[in-house]
Formats: sequence, C-alpha cells, structure tokens
Amino acid sequence: MRIAVLTPVRLVGEGVAASLSLGAPSLDTRVVRDLEALRILARGEAPLDLVIVDVTQSIALDEIRAFHAEWPGLPLLALGLREQEAEVVAHGRAGFAGYLRRDDGREELAQKVDDALAGRLCCSPEIAAGIMRGLFRAGPRRGGCDLALLTRRETHVAQGIGRGLSNKEIARDLDISESTVKHHVHAILGKLGLTTRARLLRRFHDDPWMPRTTRGMHG
Repeated sequence: MRIAVLTPVRLVGEGVAASLSLGAPSLDTRVVRDLEALRILARGEAPLDLVIVDVTQSIALDEIRAFHAEWPGLPLLALGLREQEAEVVAHGRAGFAGYLRRDDGREELAQKVDDALAGRLCCSPEIAAGIMRGLFRAGPRRGGCDLALLTRRETHVAQGIGRGLSNKEIARDLDISESTVKHHVHAILGKLGLTTRARLLRRFHDDPWMPRTTRGMHG
C-alpha cells in the first residue's frame, strides 16, 4: 500500500510516516511539501492508495477541491482538523473522506486510515448530525462556495468584500466596528477554506454567487 503525506512541515510528515510504519512495516509512505509535488507523485507509475493532508497549515480548500476533481477515487484524510460542524462540512465538500483530530494519537491514525480506505467516516453523533444539517440546508451550490456555512452577518461582510470595500467602509455600511468586521472576515475565510481576502475577492468575481449590495442590510 502506498500513502502520501502532504505537509510543509518536514518533522510532521516524518512523524506520521514513522507512526504508520510501526503498524505496517511494509507500508510505502512518501512525504511531499506541496500540491504540485503531490500531483507528480499521483501521476507516477505506482498508484497512491491514500493521501493524508496536514490541514493545520495554509493549504486552501479550493486547491484541495481541484486536486480531488483530478483524482476523485483517491481518498483524502485531513490531519489536525478542528472537530467543529462548519470545519467538518467544509472539508467534506472539498473531498476529504475522513479526518484526524488534533488530539488523536497513533492508534487513532491507524484506525482512521483503515476507515478512509474502506469508505467509512467515524465521528461523534453531534458531528454526524451537523453533517446532515449541512447537506440538507446547503441547496444548490454555485462556484463551489459553501454559503450555507455563513451567518447572515458574515454574508453581508462577504458581499462588501465582493464590492471591493475596505473593512472601514464595510463597518460604516453595516454600522458595526472595524474590529468586528475583521473578526467576520477571519471567520468567512476559515469557513470557505480560503487563505486570503484576495482569494475571496477573486472567487467572487469569477463566479458572482452573492447579491452585489449590502447597504441597508443591518441586523
């Protein structure tokens, strides 16, 4: 069996590889630092059976989604995911078949690898319920954006970003403080799996998935 570990932190990759080899010495584990290296590995003669992605680092979910579209049959396992409803739903929509929490250890790693290879997702009842809510409330998705994950206020802030407004201008439009806008921007980027405000703006203009006005939308 051949597994790739995607992480820019060498020590993390080597630690995961060493943990896996303790239970399966014959396992072929390769550590790569970025998605381009992962693509090269996936195109190799020996097929990959699983990819473990370190999601504690700045790897955008839209880039993972694009990789998953290229290799839809290759299971992806998120390493270090915060077990929160929005996080789990967003990563699931990006193509992840399972996840490891930040406090999971070697035994959980071995079990989650087996689960991902078998197509099983094991999680708490609360998270399972959250996943179902996320699926049913999402409706049609445009441009791959998980709009159901945003609150009403976050949607208004995202609309302002899409109009090219600064945080100060958005705060004035919505009658809230600039620090509150910054908090919402951070939450929006996390929920949509984006790393920068520029990525959100680019996606907004590539596919206008929200109304263009925020004025008068208080509350």
